[in-house]
Amino acid sequence: MKKVELCPQCRIPLMISKELRWEDNGLITVARSPANRMVLYESRVIDNLFRGIEELIGMPIEHIVIESRRREVRRYIEKKFPPWIRRSFLLLKDHMVGEGLVTRAVRKPVLLIAKKVTMRVMEIGTMYGYGYCVPGEPWGTGDPFPWRNNVISRPYSVPFWVADALGSAEAIEGEDLWARYEKLGEESYRVVAYPSEHPVELRERLRRRRYPFKPGNIAYERCPACGLPVELGRYRWDTEEGTITDTENGWRMAIFGPSALEAVLDDLQSELGEEIPQVIVEAQRRYVKERTSEMNWRRGGTTFNRLAALRGMGNLTFFEADEKHLSLTIENSCLPHLMVGMAQALYEIALNLEKTTCEWEQSEDGDLHIEVRI
Repeated sequence: MKKVELCPQCRIPLMISKELRWEDNGLITVARSPANRMVLYESRVIDNLFRGIEELIGMPIEHIVIESRRREVRRYIEKKFPPWIRRSFLLLKDHMVGEGLVTRAVRKPVLLIAKKVTMRVMEIGTMYGYGYCVPGEPWGTGDPFPWRNNVISRPYSVPFWVADALGSAEAIEGEDLWARYEKLGEESYRVVAYPSEHPVELRERLRRRRYPFKPGNIAYERCPACGLPVELGRYRWDTEEGTITDTENGWRMAIFGPSALEAVLDDLQSELGEEIPQVIVEAQRRYVKERTSEMNWRRGGTTFNRLAALRGMGNLTFFEADEKHLSLTIENSCLPHLMVGMAQALYEIALNLEKTTCEWEQSEDGDLHIEVRI
């Protein structure tokens, strides 16, 4: 993988400032596709949340998680590369199997295209905090589809990274695949994609959520060299490990699209009942309280607003708190159940409370209203 270019002042990879925009309305948007949003979020929350749901309902949900996430990745990769690259690959791919003259003639350019796409995807994943990925052994062995085999160290989420590899392979080949994985060592996995249909029961249910964005007035002090918010300097990008770390608390972070996680949670609710949202909120509340000390939040609405905005979770436009209640409104909200659980946990931490009650509502225009009471 080529050497990563860093901003000379804030030391954040320049790819982040080229690809993403921290907006004044609490969003992180994709520069080439402003309608699409991303979040900078603690990555350990993802798998812990899935495990908690599985323990509660007594059934696996990993296949739902992978199916949802891989769709987002496939769309992203297909838009990322020029159409002529993908068309060239698809025209030549059918001639990859065999030992004839035609096969040998087309294999080299096809592999060059595939490796270019694969290495670019790995580079993006490293910058976004997904872990460190290397191509698997089939590269250089004559395997007709070597891009289907990859090794990941320190994945930000095991099912999400499997879905990342799967969606990338599908984008390269232009057809449906599925994936399996095996553990090689501590925090190291081999992921192998193979031709297969997706779980049939998910095809018609999962839908991509659209966000009605509202304007905002959040002001960031910007890095004079790359234009990113100076506050991002609290995060350390380790491009050799493929990790992003919040240096204030040691939490590992990652940048990803919230719609995939929302689709999973929506699908679980439709399948398992109306109690699932409350389960998600409670799981998040407990997790935040376990991970956060009192000194991290006892500073009022401004701090919570900056925390939400910097992570791309929306714009806090109303905040009222006293010793009996917390009331707040977040415009352009996403991952609402996680935000509710976080707000409830931080209020309990600030007032040294054991447990509160919480109600919330997300309106059609995207506003999230949260009410926490003793």
